[in-house]
Amino acid sequence: MAIATDTDVLAPADRRDHPVYRLSPGTELLGEYRDSGLETPKYLVRRADGQVMQLPRLLYRVAGSLDGRDAGRIAEDLHRELEEELTAEHISFLVDERLRPVGIIAPDGAESAPSPVMADPLLALRYRVGVLPAAVSWRVAGLLRLFFARPVWVAALAVFVAVHATIVVQGGLLDQILAGVDQIVHEPELILAMYVLTFFLSGIWHEFGHVTACRYGGARPGDMGIGIYIVWPAFYSTVTDSYRLHRVGRLRTDLGGVYFDALFLTGLGLAYLYTGEPWLLLMLLGMLGETLSQFLPSIRLDGYFILADLVGVPDLFGYVWPAVSSLLPGRPTHPKVQELRPRARRVIIGWVALTVPLLALYLIGVLVLLPFALPVAWTGFLEYVGTLDTALRTGDVITSAVGVFQLFLLVLPWVGGVLMAGMIFGTIRPLLEARWGWAWTRRQAWTVVRRYAALGVLGGLAVALVWRVAAVATYVPASVAEARIASSAFGAPELGFAAAPDVAAGEVVVREQLMAYADLTGAFDRHADVLTGARELAVLATAVLVGCYLVLARVLRWRWWAIALPLAAVAAMGPAVVQLATVGPGIVGAAWAAVGGTLLLVGRHRRHGRHRPENTAAKSVMITLGAAAVAVGVATAPVLTVPLVVGAALLVLRPGDHPARASRWVPLVLGVLALTVLTTLAVPALLRAPAATTLSSAEWQVLVIAAVLVVVGGLAQPALRTVAAIAAPVVLLTLLPAPGADAVLPLAVCTATGLGALVVQVLTRHPVESRPHPLLRAALAVPVLVMVVVGALFLPTTAPALPHAQVADVLTDPASPVAAVAAPLPLWADLVRDGVPADRLQPSDTAAADATDWEIVVGEQESGPRERVVIGSGDTRLTVFWPR
Repeated sequence: MAIATDTDVLAPADRRDHPVYRLSPGTELLGEYRDSGLETPKYLVRRADGQVMQLPRLLYRVAGSLDGRDAGRIAEDLHRELEEELTAEHISFLVDERLRPVGIIAPDGAESAPSPVMADPLLALRYRVGVLPAAVSWRVAGLLRLFFARPVWVAALAVFVAVHATIVVQGGLLDQILAGVDQIVHEPELILAMYVLTFFLSGIWHEFGHVTACRYGGARPGDMGIGIYIVWPAFYSTVTDSYRLHRVGRLRTDLGGVYFDALFLTGLGLAYLYTGEPWLLLMLLGMLGETLSQFLPSIRLDGYFILADLVGVPDLFGYVWPAVSSLLPGRPTHPKVQELRPRARRVIIGWVALTVPLLALYLIGVLVLLPFALPVAWTGFLEYVGTLDTALRTGDVITSAVGVFQLFLLVLPWVGGVLMAGMIFGTIRPLLEARWGWAWTRRQAWTVVRRYAALGVLGGLAVALVWRVAAVATYVPASVAEARIASSAFGAPELGFAAAPDVAAGEVVVREQLMAYADLTGAFDRHADVLTGARELAVLATAVLVGCYLVLARVLRWRWWAIALPLAAVAAMGPAVVQLATVGPGIVGAAWAAVGGTLLLVGRHRRHGRHRPENTAAKSVMITLGAAAVAVGVATAPVLTVPLVVGAALLVLRPGDHPARASRWVPLVLGVLALTVLTTLAVPALLRAPAATTLSSAEWQVLVIAAVLVVVGGLAQPALRTVAAIAAPVVLLTLLPAPGADAVLPLAVCTATGLGALVVQVLTRHPVESRPHPLLRAALAVPVLVMVVVGALFLPTTAPALPHAQVADVLTDPASPVAAVAAPLPLWADLVRDGVPADRLQPSDTAAADATDWEIVVGEQESGPRERVVIGSGDTRLTVFWPR
């Protein structure tokens, strides 16, 4: 609660005019703060934003007189009422210097309203978001207010005592507790049920108790929501209007949450008595402990507000420094402490004497243990992620859901700790600046730091994404399509196109590009196998995509978090990284299209100043190069014609987007028709080519669901519906039951990343009050966040390194029979590179391989009638079969 004072009224300069002042719309005068612990009464005023402030009597009477009378008339009326010497200049001074800064005075004419003083109390719930508006809280409180009728609450508390006494009298509590522990160990779904009941349902029910008590006492509750308090998630309810109530009404509001906890515990106890389930007893005991902890007054839990209302001082933490300075030897009593009545003064000083050492001890303990806890926590985190990856791959839904929620609870305290450190620094920053004048503590200095920190975060995320793609490219298993492309690109220059493996429709252009890249860089010779060399092109394409993404964000002036969130999500999700590390038409074509789109956008937005005329030649070159790059991208990944057709069709069909002259309109329509016909003929043939992604069914589902959710979020924003409609076909193609649909996944990842950045930008570019309701934002953000977390738990599968060099030694041994050998495609190229004659090797998936007598098989094989040579073991085992 903010406090405004007018201790010393300075003599302002004389004025001849008598201005007229009015209160800001929505400002409400609540009257005297009753049962106060202060010697001098304080009066309450509530701003339109719900902020409640204390004012001394004179300022409150001045505020109450701002009803259209001028300053001279107000001075005369207050002089008669208060018997104090007041002039119009005094009134103007009090209004301009005391009331206007706190935001309760309406601006004069065209004058813009200054930013009002905002209360920033210590250890307050700062990081929060409203979910239920005040109107809903009011209706909920009206439905539940019967619980505060005296006969009802007396009977409810009696039943509470009786139920718990019955549980104790039954005996065997220790055996039931041990049985409950054993039960939740063997039935992990019970852990999830306990989380839902103890945190979500009981937490919401607790806040319903506060708002119901607030309304029952005659005050009006505000909104309800969720936030992070210190390091843990917490629900909250706005009941600041209860300050208008007397002490009993305020205490009823403070205890309303605990009272509703007792009702919840009564129902839980009855359920345990009826069913005898041991896990219910465990949950009952846990909730009893949590309810008792609410009475702790050291932080802003219910006990803090109960103590504050008992002594009649709303903000106890506001007296920490005055009380501490008053306790120091040789220091006079702080004026703020002198304002307190003797009883309130003793209680607050005692509370400060106990609370400050406890909080300081807790903070020191955290700082001392932090260097030791971080490595242990990180090791445990990695082990936990590995366990969850196993559960996800085996389809254990319950264990996976419980694990994801526990992982969330494991990470959240660290996030809260960072936020808490920032809040503490923000609290002490003005003190450091005022006492020592340190320049680095000033807000302007930290603005520059934040700017460079944001650039550092973006650069770090970009590097991390490319680095992870490069690392995954060295060990992830090969898909059918990329094995085909890599083998053909390696064999064609060495053996000719006739001897090299064939590629499917739509893979010819990417094969040519891979051949050119390998010829220029020697990629096939730098690595232990051909496939890893081929994947260098995918890593390069990813780097190009990230660079174009950052350039587009800079040109379009996206907020840094709108850029960072999609990058972080893609870098974290294992399935997404696997798709970016897979060489194929999708990733390479997306890179070309991104380069073309970036050049077109930069050329269109190219700036020129008064002393730098527009360079039309450079602009034309950029647009030409951009169009050429887009054309290469479409040739590389013909599936890109689908979003182009949708975009062109929208341009033709949407009213208001037609060209002004018919000479441009007719070619546009004909071009759209031609492109549509081409797409209709080409795309079905492309989707018939087998791609066979290496992702498991669960990984594929997570990736596709995340992309679909992003598209739905874009369609929900009016400003993005056109863009989302163009992006939607790319994601929908992945859902088709066609062999080649998996080849579209890299394009879907790139499309969802860009569209996700646009969604975040649109949702955050407006002030908070103008954004969609938090429930609507949560309906989009929470499912996407869940999919990202689950996707992050899927670690890319590692493909074993095959001993192909040893197999080549066996096949090229002069003592070995000379015969044609059928080999899997990834191994075919490696054996050719290792010196096995190409005319002896046939890819296993070709018709020629059926006529061979020799065969190389990967993995464990049963003994058969044919002779064999075995090299390696387990997944790296290679078996060469030949006839007896």
